[in-house]
Amino acid sequence: MHNLVGYPTIIPAPLPGHNPRRNSEMPQRILIADDNATFRKALRQLLEGVDHWEVIEAAEGQEAVTKSMETRPDVIVVDLAMPVKNGLAAAREISQLLPGTPILMCTMHMSAQVEAEAQKSGISQVLSKSHGNLILPAIRQWLRPPAAPVPDAASAPVPMVASDPVPESVVSPTTAAEPSPESGTDSPKNVA
Repeated sequence: MHNLVGYPTIIPAPLPGHNPRRNSEMPQRILIADDNATFRKALRQLLEGVDHWEVIEAAEGQEAVTKSMETRPDVIVVDLAMPVKNGLAAAREISQLLPGTPILMCTMHMSAQVEAEAQKSGISQVLSKSHGNLILPAIRQWLRPPAAPVPDAASAPVPMVASDPVPESVVSPTTAAEPSPESGTDSPKNVA
């Protein structure tokens, strides 16, 4: 492909984890990886019914890795205990292949050790299946783009014009102007 001048057109490579064929009008895609078919079906029905997301299912860890690469989901939900490849191993591999894609772990085996291992494996958040009411809000949170910071008036910089004289009392926060006994003029003196 060449541009109007005859030079080759350079098309940048897609960012890691970014699917160039996806646009904002396409439904967001969620991959559910869990060996429990009943759990997968229930979560799929919930997700498709609430926000019309596209849901992909995987019954074990290796299938989750393969389908992640094929479909490039926006969020991935994995179980810990799965056949072939457990959720930690699958998450570790997926997070290397698709950096920036949020991976949530939804498990019955909650503990501080599981959470620590999950974090090391690239998992963004660990949820307990016994607290199923937290799964949907967590998925929504990870699908929502981060809000741009809103500067408040107190932290906004105050512009100074170059022609404005800088008052001598604004030398530093630890200095104050006091009359000098020798010159009779104001000079900075360290207050601290």
